[in-house]
Amino acid sequence: MRLTDRDRRILEAIHTHDGFLSDDQVQQLFFSGRSQMLLRMRLLFHHGYINRPNLRQRMGTARTIYWLTEQGAAFVAGLSGTPLRDFSWRREPRWAQLDHDIAVNDVRIAVTRAYQSNDQFRLRSWISSGEFWSHPDKVEFRLPDGRLAKRYVRPDGYCVVQQGQYTSRLLWEIDRSTEDNHRWAHEKALPSVAYVLSDVYRLRFGYNAGRWLVVTTGDRRLTNLKATTEQALGKHAAMFMFSTFDRVNAKAILTAPIWLQGNQPGPTALFNLLS
Repeated sequence: MRLTDRDRRILEAIHTHDGFLSDDQVQQLFFSGRSQMLLRMRLLFHHGYINRPNLRQRMGTARTIYWLTEQGAAFVAGLSGTPLRDFSWRREPRWAQLDHDIAVNDVRIAVTRAYQSNDQFRLRSWISSGEFWSHPDKVEFRLPDGRLAKRYVRPDGYCVVQQGQYTSRLLWEIDRSTEDNHRWAHEKALPSVAYVLSDVYRLRFGYNAGRWLVVTTGDRRLTNLKATTEQALGKHAAMFMFSTFDRVNAKAILTAPIWLQGNQPGPTALFNLLS
């Protein structure tokens, strides 16, 4: 099989999107039609560059996913001259949280397609959740009762978006309604603010600035998360912005008023277009 430039970019994208992509995500990024995408992914699979779920694994998800084989990882590593033994790559998806990880990639791809279609924006970098799991940061913060707590903070993604002369640092949290309000306040909201204001954050990113963008399942959950965050954080709740999966897409994610900000009543956009 002769690998094309698009094949190379597909294999690289699988690696950089935390080790896997679903079939529709591959199509969004690289193909205009589904049949062409399926044919190419079938060739990459049969020639040993990618894996796909077996029958048992397919029972756990409605979407076909692809991840690198050792041969595929060796090819991607070789693009930068890195020996495979020194190359960090995901050998298999995290099956227990596959739906969550698919949603993270959906949001990332929406951001990618949004800036590609608008020349006001440039995506300077994206750090995936796998990097934060491999190299997490720990912060100290105080609980409402005054006790000191410590927690590792692992965003689902961190990106830097450039708009003209303005730079925005965005931390992503994909919420699938698995935590109650109390746990959200103590395990997410409080340590997340402490993280952005911490020395470890500044050491890692160079600034104590950033907005947490929370994408959740529906309006009821959004309302509860926003109210809980405002109660737990006070003025710092403005660091959080909330939206829902059905609103987050490439056309809306950056410039449409689909976000609710902490301590603010009405919907707003992440960015206003420059005149």
